[in-house]
Amino acid sequence: MSFQLPQKSLSVSIKNSLLTSIFLLLVILGGVSIATKMRLSSLQDTIEAVGRDRLPKLRALGEINLGIARVRSASYRIALTATPEQREEVETSFNRRLTGLNAKIAEVREGLAANTPLKLIFEQFAHKWEQYVTKYQPKILDPELAKDRAKYADVVNVETEAHFQGVVDTINDGIKLANQEADLAIDQAIAQSHFYSIVLWAVNGVSILIGLATLIFVVRDVSAPIHRITQSMELIAKGELETEIPYADRGNELGMMARALVVFKKSLIENDRLSAATRTLSELSEWLQSAKSEPELYDMISSVLGRLMPECKGSLFIYANSRDVLEVATTWNGEARAASIHPDDCWSLRRGHAYVHGTSEIEFHCDHVHDGINDNYCCVPILAHGETVGLLHLEYTFDASETAEEAKARFGDRVRLGLACAEHLSIAIANMKLREGLRDQSVRDVLTGLNNRRYLLETARRELLHAERAKAPLSVVTLDVDHFKTFNDNHGHDAGDTVLRHVGEIMQAMFTGEAVPCRFGGEEFVVLLPGATLEDAAMRAEELRAKIESLTIRYADGQLPRVTISAGVAAFPEAGANLMDILKRADEALYRAKQNGRNRVETAGSVVRETDGEAAADKAVAVLDAVLVNGRRKAKAAVEPAKDAIEACA
Repeated sequence: MSFQLPQKSLSVSIKNSLLTSIFLLLVILGGVSIATKMRLSSLQDTIEAVGRDRLPKLRALGEINLGIARVRSASYRIALTATPEQREEVETSFNRRLTGLNAKIAEVREGLAANTPLKLIFEQFAHKWEQYVTKYQPKILDPELAKDRAKYADVVNVETEAHFQGVVDTINDGIKLANQEADLAIDQAIAQSHFYSIVLWAVNGVSILIGLATLIFVVRDVSAPIHRITQSMELIAKGELETEIPYADRGNELGMMARALVVFKKSLIENDRLSAATRTLSELSEWLQSAKSEPELYDMISSVLGRLMPECKGSLFIYANSRDVLEVATTWNGEARAASIHPDDCWSLRRGHAYVHGTSEIEFHCDHVHDGINDNYCCVPILAHGETVGLLHLEYTFDASETAEEAKARFGDRVRLGLACAEHLSIAIANMKLREGLRDQSVRDVLTGLNNRRYLLETARRELLHAERAKAPLSVVTLDVDHFKTFNDNHGHDAGDTVLRHVGEIMQAMFTGEAVPCRFGGEEFVVLLPGATLEDAAMRAEELRAKIESLTIRYADGQLPRVTISAGVAAFPEAGANLMDILKRADEALYRAKQNGRNRVETAGSVVRETDGEAAADKAVAVLDAVLVNGRRKAKAAVEPAKDAIEACA
């Protein structure tokens, strides 16, 4: 699984976010510093302006106000001075004060800016002062007028007071205006201070918001995802492979980490699955070695491989005894497409090794793979002791959630697992076939193909226990070929073997299912019939006798004489509780059938049927005995009567 770094990765986002935050914080700090400096400068400028411009003006106006009051007071003293000497001294002081006052007025007038309210008020003051000095001041200085105290008081308090008060009011208005201008400058400085304070708080608020935004981004988009992914990694490391991996759908580095962790998790799951599969195969080998028959072995294979590879359909083909075709032994996760295949239909059988389709550039479909089968399949020959005994066929089924690369990797794992399974299966199948062969040799009669005496004893013990527990009937039929020794002596052992083979074939065809036909020894046969009553067993024995009696056996260039059997029937539990007792009672019935003329069926204690050809059979036996007694010389003369007797029996 490949990963591509997105155009806007997480590291770039973090870098841009941090750089932006640092830049903004630097800008904010610079702005705060500038605003603070501007605020301090504004306050300082205001203080300096007030101290440099406003306060001297106020002081000058105050001094002028005080000066005009002193000049008026000095004018009173001049007018009221009695002696010339005192008058001269007071006039000198008066003139000095008046000169200083005029100079101060001129200085203030020059210092005031033109076209300002204070300038206009001061001009009004200067004009009124000049009028007062030129018009009213001489009256107050007149000593003659001062001699008339009443009239002088009227001039001072009435005539000149109003104009003088106008001068004073004008200068006071100037002082008030100067104070107002100073207060206005201070108020403006305070307003600027408040403005810069608001700007400072706003800047601080913006910086706090930027810090919070950066913190939220780091926590939400970096710290929390890394923490959750780390927790998932810890849980996976502890073996909790069902843990969900978050943020795998993101396009940044965290998404890449999550997707890599998903791939790692899938790898761990596959490794655990393969390890579990390996352990299962080891356990499977032990279980397969414990199977008692091929059907049970194939059922075990189907059950285990179906759970071991749930995404694969599978079939196991085994060579038939003829070695010209492979037949389906078992399937899992679906039905087989064909019940049998020819060895040339599969490339793995033709090439002698496993064939995997869907992974190479040069590949061809097997003929047994039909349309509709996934292209990803493999065929693995089952080899045992250098011989191919079968074929393991696996078809991979895609999962919709898988990518093409993941499906290819998983299919490769299933192929390797299939090869490992084939090794275990080959050993188990070979051992089973070997055991089946050995068992078949130990419990099956080679000549007739029937089960032998050993198999009868093993099966009878089991069936008798079942019949006893289930209170079910069970019957035994014993039979042998009539006059078989004489038949061998007259026609040879090969002809006798031919007769036994034909009898075995009829018994195999007739007794199927739970019935167990066996060759007990020589020309003696036994049939075990679980679930059959005495009457049912006698009827089936009679049916067998009739089929054998009607049998025509060709041997060499002619036909062999007619073959007949005698049979005895006994049932459990009337005849006994074990096989030996039942066989003894059945043998007694058989001997009774022999004594009663052969070619008949007897039950333990009753006769089922007498044969109409009894006399003819006895005549034929007597003729054959005569042949043996009289020797070769009389054989030719006795052959014709013997033929007539046999034909009569037929």
